[in-house]
Amino acid sequence: MAVSLDLDTFSLPKLQTEEGQRNAFDHLRDALAFSHVEDVIRDLLSKPGLFVYILSVFPNATLMRTKILEAFPTDPLTLRQSFIPSLLSKTSVFFFSLPPHVFQGDESRTIGRYKRYVADVWPAVGVLSSIASGTKPSGNSNYKEKKTVVSTHDAAILRKLNIQPPADASIAVETLENVMTILLQILEFYLGLLSDPRFVGPCKDVYFGVSGERDDEGKAEAADVLQLAYTQAPHLEATLAASDIDRFGEWTILMSSSATKDLFKWRRDDAKMAECVLKKIRQLSRGQFSGNNYKMLHGQSHGIPIYQAEVLSNLRLVYQIDCTLDDDGQAERQAVKVYGIYSHKQLGHIWPWLSKFLNGRGEVYRQRCILRELAGPGSAVYRPATFPPTLDEFTTDESPIFVHEDGSNEDFSWLMSNKYVKLSTAYLNGLIAEQKLELPFQLTAKEWQIVQCPTSCYVIGRSGTGKTTAMVFKMLGIQRAWEQVSGARKPRQLFVTRFPVLAAKVEEFFTSSVESLALAGCTQDELRNLRSRNRNAEDEEPQMTDPLNALSYRVGTPQKYSDLSDHDFPLFITFDQLARMIAVDSHIDDPNCYDRHNFILAKVINDESSFITYDIFTANYWPRLCSTLAQYFGPWLVFSEFMGVIKGSEQAFRSPSGILDRQTYAKLSARTYPVFAEDRHALYSAFESYTKLKRERGGYDMADRTYAILKALSRNPLKGQPVDHLYVDEVQDNLIIDIMLLRMLCNNADGLFWAGDTAQTISAGSSFRFADLKSFIHRTEAEGRVGIQKCCKKPELFELAINYRSHGGIVNCAQSIVKLITDFWPESIDILRPECAMLGGPKPVFFAGSEDESLPYEPFLSGLGGNRELGAEQCIIVRDSVVRKQIRERFGDIAVILTLQESKGLEFDDVFLYNFFEDSAAPLSQWRVLLMAFNIQATTSSLDVSGSPHSVLCTELKNLYVGVTRARKKLYLLDNSQKSEPMRQLWSDEGLIEVAPSTDICRYIGESSPEQWAASGYKLFNAGQFQEAIRCFERADLPRQLRIAQAYQLRQIATLTVRATERQRAFLAAAEAFVRCAGEALGAQKTSFYGDAAKCYASADNYLNAAKFYIDADDFAGAVGQYRKAGRFDKLVQILARHSEDITASLKNEVLYICVVHYSRDGLRPPFALFSSTEKELIYLEEKGLHKARIDLLESHGRFRDVAEVQFSLGRLCDAIQTLLRVEVRESPDAMQRAVDIALDTVWRACSFDMPVRDILRNKESDAHKVLNCIKDIPLGRMNVSDSRQIRFFRAVEQSPSAEAIYRLGEEFSDWGEDAMALMAFDVFFSQLPTLHSVHPAQVDNFLRRFERYVCLLASVVSHEISLLPADPHVRKVFGIVPSADHHFTTTEGTFLHRRFAHNRYLSADIDLLLNTQLKAHLREKVLEEDNIICVARAFSSQCTHVVLHDQHCRKKDCGHQHWQRSSLNATLYNAKVNLHLQQIHILDSMFSVVGEYKDWHSRVTSWLHRLYEAIYCPIYIEGSVPDLNWNAFRNAAKCVGVVREWIQKAIEYLEPTDDPTNDMDYLMNVIRVTCLHTALGGQCVLQKYVSRESYIVASLVEFDPTSGVLALHFLLQNGVGMDLSAVCDFAEEICSTLVSSLRPSGDLCPLHDLLVPRRWIMNSDKPVVDRDIIHGFLSCLRLLMNILRSGRVYAQFALPQPRVSFVDIILARMCRMLCILGYNVRDIGLSKTIAETLLLPPPEVGDKRNLSLQNLRQLANLRRQYLDTILALDSGSASTDLVHLVHKNGRYLTRRISPRIPQLFFVDAEDISQQVKRPPPF
Repeated sequence: MAVSLDLDTFSLPKLQTEEGQRNAFDHLRDALAFSHVEDVIRDLLSKPGLFVYILSVFPNATLMRTKILEAFPTDPLTLRQSFIPSLLSKTSVFFFSLPPHVFQGDESRTIGRYKRYVADVWPAVGVLSSIASGTKPSGNSNYKEKKTVVSTHDAAILRKLNIQPPADASIAVETLENVMTILLQILEFYLGLLSDPRFVGPCKDVYFGVSGERDDEGKAEAADVLQLAYTQAPHLEATLAASDIDRFGEWTILMSSSATKDLFKWRRDDAKMAECVLKKIRQLSRGQFSGNNYKMLHGQSHGIPIYQAEVLSNLRLVYQIDCTLDDDGQAERQAVKVYGIYSHKQLGHIWPWLSKFLNGRGEVYRQRCILRELAGPGSAVYRPATFPPTLDEFTTDESPIFVHEDGSNEDFSWLMSNKYVKLSTAYLNGLIAEQKLELPFQLTAKEWQIVQCPTSCYVIGRSGTGKTTAMVFKMLGIQRAWEQVSGARKPRQLFVTRFPVLAAKVEEFFTSSVESLALAGCTQDELRNLRSRNRNAEDEEPQMTDPLNALSYRVGTPQKYSDLSDHDFPLFITFDQLARMIAVDSHIDDPNCYDRHNFILAKVINDESSFITYDIFTANYWPRLCSTLAQYFGPWLVFSEFMGVIKGSEQAFRSPSGILDRQTYAKLSARTYPVFAEDRHALYSAFESYTKLKRERGGYDMADRTYAILKALSRNPLKGQPVDHLYVDEVQDNLIIDIMLLRMLCNNADGLFWAGDTAQTISAGSSFRFADLKSFIHRTEAEGRVGIQKCCKKPELFELAINYRSHGGIVNCAQSIVKLITDFWPESIDILRPECAMLGGPKPVFFAGSEDESLPYEPFLSGLGGNRELGAEQCIIVRDSVVRKQIRERFGDIAVILTLQESKGLEFDDVFLYNFFEDSAAPLSQWRVLLMAFNIQATTSSLDVSGSPHSVLCTELKNLYVGVTRARKKLYLLDNSQKSEPMRQLWSDEGLIEVAPSTDICRYIGESSPEQWAASGYKLFNAGQFQEAIRCFERADLPRQLRIAQAYQLRQIATLTVRATERQRAFLAAAEAFVRCAGEALGAQKTSFYGDAAKCYASADNYLNAAKFYIDADDFAGAVGQYRKAGRFDKLVQILARHSEDITASLKNEVLYICVVHYSRDGLRPPFALFSSTEKELIYLEEKGLHKARIDLLESHGRFRDVAEVQFSLGRLCDAIQTLLRVEVRESPDAMQRAVDIALDTVWRACSFDMPVRDILRNKESDAHKVLNCIKDIPLGRMNVSDSRQIRFFRAVEQSPSAEAIYRLGEEFSDWGEDAMALMAFDVFFSQLPTLHSVHPAQVDNFLRRFERYVCLLASVVSHEISLLPADPHVRKVFGIVPSADHHFTTTEGTFLHRRFAHNRYLSADIDLLLNTQLKAHLREKVLEEDNIICVARAFSSQCTHVVLHDQHCRKKDCGHQHWQRSSLNATLYNAKVNLHLQQIHILDSMFSVVGEYKDWHSRVTSWLHRLYEAIYCPIYIEGSVPDLNWNAFRNAAKCVGVVREWIQKAIEYLEPTDDPTNDMDYLMNVIRVTCLHTALGGQCVLQKYVSRESYIVASLVEFDPTSGVLALHFLLQNGVGMDLSAVCDFAEEICSTLVSSLRPSGDLCPLHDLLVPRRWIMNSDKPVVDRDIIHGFLSCLRLLMNILRSGRVYAQFALPQPRVSFVDIILARMCRMLCILGYNVRDIGLSKTIAETLLLPPPEVGDKRNLSLQNLRQLANLRRQYLDTILALDSGSASTDLVHLVHKNGRYLTRRISPRIPQLFFVDAEDISQQVKRPPPF
């Protein structure tokens, strides 16, 4: 039974657990066992990344690989339909996406080869399969195989795999078998890699990172993978390839522009004749080179054969067998290149010349052209041969000028400049539709490298070398690739240039190419419709719109960059328009924002007239600056230095202000910035003057604009989606900071295309090299500025050195200029390979004139005038407009005359460069230095011409380069000044020019037709040279175009006018001219002219007319701006009413907003209703944040309750409450309650748990204080009970957070079951813990009682004894919990529960957990804070030893001890202190029981047990002792004692001794303490099982055995260091208490009768009888201890509290007292003597110890009296009754009373004594 694969088993959550992974593997094993492997693999492949991950970790991967390989099909048809193509494709993409470093050896290269093979193989398998279907049938011996004809497209597919097109089906079958063998090999390779442990990590990453658990991520990943596929080079090649054509053969047909023009003409004039031509082309495509198809016009001896194919008797098709690159650029292949269609008479002299010309390409090329390969043995047709590619590009010095026998010249350069496109379905359909075609033409090998480059690239090339061509073809390839990949995200491609004309031309070519390629899919009906449309459009004139409008040349582009959608791409745009779009997004529309950069952004958006272009700089600023600079530098250089260096350079960008300061500018490298190297300070002074003038006039320049945008983007990221591919043409015309802005737009580090040439900078202000550009981008990416991604691969640099636009004569001359610049100023220009032209040509002519003429070359120009003038494609270039004016005044309007700056970007057939050197700013001496440096090669390096003023020469050479390269065919230099001599000599010596005498210019006049004049007029118009365009339109007799150019000329004049009144009149005149032009125009052009008129009116401050024509131009945004300036808001309302359907939604919203603000502010009603209902108006006002208008509208309708809600939503809480309490509203039953709710909600939001509530409530600026004040007049009785308590609570807190009322309210809350409120009240009450240092114990006890309640409540909540549920409103208030949708909750920011996580969304269980965690931490923090205060409270400390000793006041200021007088020390005080310790221990335990035992738990427990020990076993004996313990005096005594017992047990468990008891003094001291405490508290636990008893010392400490105890005491005194003196004394007393039964003071049989002992000694009835030697040993220990106390050793052996001296005195008195008690009770004369000696008393004289003499008895009695007196003296003044006199109840034991101060205790037996003295705990 088949098992289908359940993909849910392989979901991420399940595979991330061991159990889930195990279940998935078991399921996969079952599927492999019971299902076909193909079904299993297809399912695994359906989830991105799943297959590679499973195969890398599956335990049975070997079995799985075996099954896959066994399932590999053997039949090609089955193979294509199987799972193998998907498996190979996805696996190859996976391995190809991995970084190279994960592979070993040659694996990376193999991955690349296999990736390409798998991508290309499937179309090839299809082609081969279709050919193989014609295989000879089995059993048919008479079957004859047919020869196979492979189409061009199919052959190209096969050649990608290096497969020759098979001649028949059997070869195709054999080839297919080889292909399948290779595919099986690739599959084995991939499966082997997946079994390698190296790839387990990447396999896991690819699945766990992209698994598609969320649909949006899955879609995004799929789009990215597809995008990766269509940007690969092989795919680009395929998309640019023309589609194959039915019934055509495998020979590629290349149609020249001339041939296409001829064929289209025949198609229009005679369709049958055109079909005959196509039939002949079809024959050639099949390789039918025979008969009348293959006649050589000239034999091979003439060079490359040129052939003619006879179409009809009088019609010939002229072609050549050429070699062209394949679509992928990997090979060259023979093709048929069709030059044209000619009549028999037209076959003349051109073809021998062409044959000879082509022969110059070399013998290899010739052999490739003449080689013919038969398609097969005996075949009559030929197939194209294939060769390795040749990367060398063909150039020749051969001139295309053919000289006829009569001496006339004919230029054949048009033949070589033809573009050749492949004949394709799109081509033929275009022929049918009669549509102008822009199909991809043949690229050079270098251009193909650029198109295929997978990384970012820099393309440098002089003018005419094909930079833009490569750029557009790459864009076209990516666009076409996307169109052919289903489901892929559209690539966002952005083309940027400075010049609107260039952008428009590139877009036009791109759009035409896309449309032309799309013709391949058109039906016949669609083609007929297109033909009809194209015929109707034949007579349309070129559109003339503003060529200088770089801001909005592209109509229909969104105003904001963020509004761009995929439909807007590919986008061709000027940098100016792009910058304004980004500025609109980046501008902060806030009148209160006074940021300078934001002000500039506002100017960029709304005030075009403030933008300082170079022309405006020259006209309006330069006259104020040029006084000190005009001698050497013109406005162009100065403006370029301002923009490109001081403001737009990398150094400026990195400076804080975006501008170089004077000092930094002066220190710039003279080699990198040579022009003003010696004049930096003068230039900077001019810059400061410019800046001041600019500020006064409110202007901004290109650098201001870009820097303002960059600053805005540094604060807020780019709005809108970044682009995937960025193409910047003529990049050298941008500032470096412009480059930064452009780079930020592209998120693909490998999608950048920078093209340009710094030798031909056209835009004023630019000043950098490509080397600077590369370095800047590299550094910027490395720094990661503003999120710019770093390139993964190094960008490629391409140099294009072949000029296809000019010939060798001009190019060589221009190259010599570049060489001079690179030799002497290498830092000022990019150094490239020498530029060369594809064709040779005439050298430039340098005319000599007379130096005596007032106007040079007057005889030369005198031939012009009247009807004699230069042609449409001839131009005179002069230095400035002054010279142009002189020429025209002298000779009339004789030619197109442009200044050098005006000519930039233009080209003409013939150029007359007039007096370039004569008017040069560089003096003759500098030109001569240049010549000397060039001629004297050996000393070149020693001549320094890099500095200023020599640096001016560098700029002059660049200008000369511009002037020379304006010529396409002929260049004439007219200059006879001495300054021209050096360059004329240099060129002459190099053979680059011809020098000729000045003659009549008439011989150089070119005749021009009206069409040529029109074309020249359009060209000049598009370049913004309106005056010269007017001249051309006059000669072309185009009056309408003439008036259009005149209108723009008037506007240009107005723009450059400085005086305000004259400027206004000039703009009005221009506006009227545009209105007249609009009256003659139609459609989009009419709209454009209305728009231009509107702008002129706006510049003339004629707002109403401007708005009117903006409306006529459908520019409603412009109209809105003008009406706003005019204050005509009624007109804005009219726009909404009358043009609602015509304006965009964003503009409609903007206008509506403006109107609503205006009319609501002034309380007016608009002329038309802006909304259909009040509710809609309210909704709009709410959405736009117009709250005042919203409130006014609600009040006007009497909706005060809604007003209050609006005020509340705006945070105007007091206003909301006051509105609710208004007379009109307060009568509403719920209005007052709503006011109270608002107040309480506000207070709770600010004053939730653990907040500084008092400070907030006392802050008069806080909302909480204000709202409480607002409701102060509401009687509490009118509120509900809960609200009333809350109000009382906050008012009490406002008065004092520690007020008694707050605690009582907490108790009240608790009694009512409002635990959250009670917790809040207690927490506020204890928010500031009191200082308890000197507080009376009774007050401390009261504090502990209250604090204990607070702690117990907290502990109950944490332990869940009390539940605080988020659903409880009180809980939500107290803890700032806000309910949200779907039963979720959020926490208010800044509150107790808020956490700074990425999400703030919790379930009820999450809140409970969070609350528990936070309250647990809060409980611990609060208790530890309280514990730290308690630890320093005097109520917990012992008595001051100084006060006890001397019964005087302590003079120490910082004494931390209690200062009770001796007479006050009683049992009550003793029990009070013990009670305090027990309560604090109980509080700590309440915290520990729920918080847990944290790291310092043991030390704190041990510390408090130590403190409790000192409280019970007081070092000062008169404070009290264990018998004084009154359990009824302790609050919760049972709980407290139980806690202490548990602590003792845990403390003992934690005690860890070492092997050496001498190092265990702390351990031994702790054992003493816990043993004593354990005994005092009546513990039943056997301590021996917890305490290590390996040594007798420890055992004796625990068991108090007299014998071992004495030994232990002796050990401690002999070896102890750092001991607790009080503990040691307590231990000594415990030993002493065991000896009392052995003293026998009465000498009777009852050992206890007549004993004088402290009550503590007789609490234990089990008193053993010990030997005299034990007592004597004990006394020896006491003697040792007394000696230590009397000597300095006490400070070394014991850790003593302060004051140490007094403490030692107290202990010494205690020990004396103990010895006196022993001495009083002892009857042994020897022991008495020992005691006396220890006490330093005169010892008795001892004779016979057994038979004491009367004297001995008398001495012993005297000693007893002394001992008793000492005891009574030591106890004098104390209220404690520590001593008792034991008297047996048996009457025969007669005993007199010792002292009235010592009570008698009558007993029966020892047990009776213990019961009378001991007070065991009643629990």
